[in-house]
Amino acid sequence: MMMKKIPEINRARGYFLYTADGKRYLDMVLDRGRLIMGHRQKGYGQAMKNVIDKGILPGFPSPYAHRLKQAVRRLVGSECFVYLFKSEEKAWEVLGSITPDPMNDPIKGSPVFGDELLELSELPVVISLPVPFAFAPGVVVSKTELKLADEPVSPVILAGAVRAVYNLIAFQKEVNYSDWEKAGLIEACGDKWRIEMPYIYPLCGPGRYKAVWDTFFEAGIILSYDYDKPSVLPPYGELSDGSRKKLLKLLSEC
Repeated sequence: MMMKKIPEINRARGYFLYTADGKRYLDMVLDRGRLIMGHRQKGYGQAMKNVIDKGILPGFPSPYAHRLKQAVRRLVGSECFVYLFKSEEKAWEVLGSITPDPMNDPIKGSPVFGDELLELSELPVVISLPVPFAFAPGVVVSKTELKLADEPVSPVILAGAVRAVYNLIAFQKEVNYSDWEKAGLIEACGDKWRIEMPYIYPLCGPGRYKAVWDTFFEAGIILSYDYDKPSVLPPYGELSDGSRKKLLKLLSEC
């Protein structure tokens, strides 16, 4: 229902979406948190284009599967077994077939990347990658070897994912959300929003959330379409002073 109100988007950059007539929206959905580094992250599209230019689009054996596994191990921060699938849905399906009680799908709440997710359980898990859901291979990570076999995945998808994972590793070292707290985010949210940086959860109740969403949308800010899925706070330095003040004002009033 809410998503139907969004006009046709002509382009996206950073944390903003632009319509054909120049209207700009602050995107706090970010593909349900997957695009935590914003739209058009550095080198992602070029990595995919490089493979497209080589002509290897089908899921042939390629060095990119090994490279993605190495990147995931760097993200997790330890040696582990990594298995690749064509999609996250398939990864969850396969994991559910061998694990009686697999960990809840992180897409239902805050996306969790890499080491944070692996530390939650001794069970094998599916980790999210910081790429659009439509371009996300399924990645199962386990501390012990499993009786699983990789699925063939297009080298185009794998190459983009490799670049995105290394981008995320650098992003996690560089980004600092504490400036939001210094700017009064906690006070602005009060008892209306719950904060788990960089995610913001509404506390207004499902019945009132549509009105809150509409108020933000009219002000040029797109919140999560679902009450039970968080909106994503952009890094403080990615917004202008005016955008930050507008966001804080809305959070304090809605």
